[in-house]
Amino acid sequence: MNMKINHIKWLTGSLMTAALAAGISSCSDDHFDLSSAAQGKATLWENIQTKSELSEYADILQSVYYSQNEEKTTPETYADLLNGDQTFTVWAPVNGSFNYAYYKGLLQTGVRDSIYKVEKELIRNNMTRYSNAINSSGTKSIALFNSKTVELDYDAQTIKGVNITTPNIGATNGVLHITSAPVAYQPNLYEFMATRSDLDSINTFIKGFQTTVFNRSASTQGPTVDGKITWVDSIVSISNDYTSYYLGAYINREDSNYAMIMPTNDTWKAMLEKTQKYFTYKPLYEQDVYTQTEAGVDTILKGKQTTFTQAEIDSLVNLYSKNAICEHLAFNANWQYEQIPITTINEIGQADSLVSTSGIKFKKTGTLNKTNRRNTVEIDDFRTMFGNADPIEVSNGYAYLTNDFSYPIQTYAPDIDELNYQSCDATCYPSFAVVTYNNPKVVIDGDTIQTDSTFRYTNFIMSGINSTQQPAAYFKATNVLSCKYDIYVVVGYNTDNNMRNKFQVFLSYDTPDKRIAITDSRNARLKNPVEDAIGANGETLYNTEYFVNRGIHYNDKGEVDYTDTICVAKDFEFPICYYGISSNAYPVFKIESKYSSRERSIYCNEIWINSIILKAKEW
Repeated sequence: MNMKINHIKWLTGSLMTAALAAGISSCSDDHFDLSSAAQGKATLWENIQTKSELSEYADILQSVYYSQNEEKTTPETYADLLNGDQTFTVWAPVNGSFNYAYYKGLLQTGVRDSIYKVEKELIRNNMTRYSNAINSSGTKSIALFNSKTVELDYDAQTIKGVNITTPNIGATNGVLHITSAPVAYQPNLYEFMATRSDLDSINTFIKGFQTTVFNRSASTQGPTVDGKITWVDSIVSISNDYTSYYLGAYINREDSNYAMIMPTNDTWKAMLEKTQKYFTYKPLYEQDVYTQTEAGVDTILKGKQTTFTQAEIDSLVNLYSKNAICEHLAFNANWQYEQIPITTINEIGQADSLVSTSGIKFKKTGTLNKTNRRNTVEIDDFRTMFGNADPIEVSNGYAYLTNDFSYPIQTYAPDIDELNYQSCDATCYPSFAVVTYNNPKVVIDGDTIQTDSTFRYTNFIMSGINSTQQPAAYFKATNVLSCKYDIYVVVGYNTDNNMRNKFQVFLSYDTPDKRIAITDSRNARLKNPVEDAIGANGETLYNTEYFVNRGIHYNDKGEVDYTDTICVAKDFEFPICYYGISSNAYPVFKIESKYSSRERSIYCNEIWINSIILKAKEW
């Protein structure tokens, strides 16, 4: 358990640093040859300085120090940089075409974030590496110095729609173009969250995982001093483990194209009040683990413990309750299964299914079946997830702001559908078996039916050590939340004996102050919640301690089914959460064959368990 806790501390503690990548390497090779008409004897800075119509832009350039990253500047201003031997192209906006007073005001604050805003959005957004002369036709995508991509139109002589009024002023270290206005800065999804105060909540959570990574291969190595390597340019890149590993979307990369749902602050607050209740942890989890020795002897490991400090509990709740909101918000804007882009709300409405970058598939209600039930969620109208409005376009995709979070509960409280065998008692012989039926003849309600399908089931077999013993086995449930569930046990019909099963179900779980033990029959044994539940001999099972599966039957979709999904609890409330701590702490189900000696001709003691399902319900 300590390993898990250390991992959690790392996620929620050491990832709380902040840095934004923006750097250059010392490379003077031109990617575009200058025409003879575009060559000059002065540097870019000297050319800019001599143009009276560029005096405001020149003042900005000589007032801002070039940054290696968001936190680290150099002693070199952009005027110095453009006066050196590195090659650039500058699109310089004329006086009056941009809010000079606004940018000067940002610089005069002395606040690093404000100064970097000027650098990133005005200076770097109007320059690029290498020489780019207007000496061709057609259009070309240009990567600006801040990594944004814009279109350069040679025929119209525009860059991202801005007129180039005086092109091809040659310089010894590049090309200067005078423009009618600055190139408009367009944030990416990662940056966009920080531009709106109504997105503070999601922005604060996601940016809390931001780190700065030194890019050794992209940095320019300087001389070795006192045996230590120095760097001319220390290139760093932004890294965020949340977007990479939880969200699965690189929303800070300019070469990506995503559609991302962004809940506003009020929506975030309302959702957080709900999801926090699903992650109620306790300081001490203590439970008996039922297992066997290597020799096959039943044994109980008494008092296995998992402990948390209050700080660790707060960390768990903070991470998981917010992750439950965020994890499935991003989608590939260009690619879905039907190859329909989702760049407008109308396109989203046309989709048959959507897959998030975290791997959840959304399907229309009524289209879910056994072959696609895992990691799949049904919803009536995808547009409600996206706020029913067209998005705001950003540099790497589309931001769909929503004031009404309409995700199905299964996205933040997913169904649990698994069979995690833990152990069995001394009366049980356990095994797994794959049962396959090819085009079988089956009898349903007295009618013999020839099927044209293959049925395949993987079952856990609970066999008694002899014909009179009634076996019992224990199963653990992982990642159970502190919420209400409807609980089902899926039992396969025993075609070897052509008999049904009668059994009891016990559930061991935690309350805030104790552990309900399997041996606590009054509290652990589940009662049949289904009013029309009937046994094989016609007895009523409702509110009794017994459950009986059906034989081969038609399921609710009219399909032949060898398994019976039996509801063993409705609205069962787990007061304590186990999400993320399943190594030592989890609820335990005990399934035990149970019938009287008079019922041996009616029921089989060998039980075929297919799955245990927990379906979360809204509080």
